[in-house]
Amino acid sequence: MKLIAIILSFALALCLFSPISAAAETASNQSAYVAPVANDSAKAELVSFLGVARNYTLNNGKDEALKVFSDPAGAFVKGDMYIFAYDFNGTLLAHPYLHSLIGRDNRDLVDSNGVRMINSLMEVARRGNGFAYNVYPNPNQEEQTELKLLYVLKVDDNLWIGSGIYLPGKAPLVSFEDSRRLKMFVDEAKDYALKNGKDKALEAFNDLGGEFVRGEQYIFAYDFSGNLLSLPFRPELLGTNRLDVKDPNGIAITRDNIEQARNGSGQTYYLYPNPRENMSEMLKLSYVTNVDDSWLLGAGIYINSSSSQNLSAMKPANREDLKTFVDEAHSHALVTSKNGVIKEFMNLNGSWVRGDVYIFAQDFNGTSLCLPYMPNEVGTNRLDIQNDQGIFINREMRAIAMNGSGYYEYRWKNPISNQSEPKVSYVSKVDDTWWLGAGIYET
Repeated sequence: MKLIAIILSFALALCLFSPISAAAETASNQSAYVAPVANDSAKAELVSFLGVARNYTLNNGKDEALKVFSDPAGAFVKGDMYIFAYDFNGTLLAHPYLHSLIGRDNRDLVDSNGVRMINSLMEVARRGNGFAYNVYPNPNQEEQTELKLLYVLKVDDNLWIGSGIYLPGKAPLVSFEDSRRLKMFVDEAKDYALKNGKDKALEAFNDLGGEFVRGEQYIFAYDFSGNLLSLPFRPELLGTNRLDVKDPNGIAITRDNIEQARNGSGQTYYLYPNPRENMSEMLKLSYVTNVDDSWLLGAGIYINSSSSQNLSAMKPANREDLKTFVDEAHSHALVTSKNGVIKEFMNLNGSWVRGDVYIFAQDFNGTSLCLPYMPNEVGTNRLDIQNDQGIFINREMRAIAMNGSGYYEYRWKNPISNQSEPKVSYVSKVDDTWWLGAGIYET
């Protein structure tokens, strides 16, 4: 009976995550897209809030300021806005809600799309000040993940502070399939440029009828001074300097892309005109790469075009995807309350259950904290569970998690095929009390 229940639960999840129906898709396409733009007064209040926090730090000293910033009932928690503080090594120095992370290097934190959160903010802060986007849980909305507009401000060479406001609309979610295709497209363009030379490559990238314009996806290119080299839908801008171009929320688009490319490659969000939607401003996730230290190229996906409602597109398809999925869950667990994040992981209709790929979790005593297809097992000790080869798989995964993170290969019964199949899991330590992971069948 337990196996039947598992299979029925799994089948239900497949139905809920199957591609949207034609009728739903038509309705979605007909509904007007609303760009997540903050109003001017909210942005002005945010900037002013950071200015007050900076002056408080300069007038009262760093230690006193960090103490006040970390007080959830203090003067620097104002509705959705609160002050957090970091040094330029990525170490969290103050936060009213994440006391357990104070003193930790948080440069490894990624959002639900695998975008590094603190790295991007820190690069903006190095310039002195500026805006950036994060996808982040809202503590005042039951920790629901939302798109957030942040403003960061450099206090001195060893300290920067930030705060943010949440923007309307659903949090952006990009499928693994879309992310893979985007990176493959950019890598293909880079390979073409290295093989054929810069001039021939730019000619190909700027050809509207060429192989590097695919629907709303195209290759853009800049040198590291911000001079535009490729933008097929806006040829009149070629040769102009766009270093100071900003999106409607004040995001420094070109500067952000350049900073990502200086580090080799990276992703960043911004609002940008969609050539297939009458040049309407839409949220975009771009991926850029350094070509040869003199110029960069990239491409992006508009969030409203993502296949995030398609189960097969959302599922991790390989080990790299699997690690990213677990890294995303690990980061989410660090910035969300334990009870809240486990509730999310257990939700069969949520974004952390993707068919036969889902987040599981245990404490280091072996007690199950999360098994979305086997909720009756939560709270039981599963340390002595063996596979059909007699291997104590949870003991072995726990040993990996105790040392940080890593892959684990084993055989396990697939609830769909009812057969023992090779499986690989990636597990990661959350803190000294619990760990989490996910796995894919490698048939």
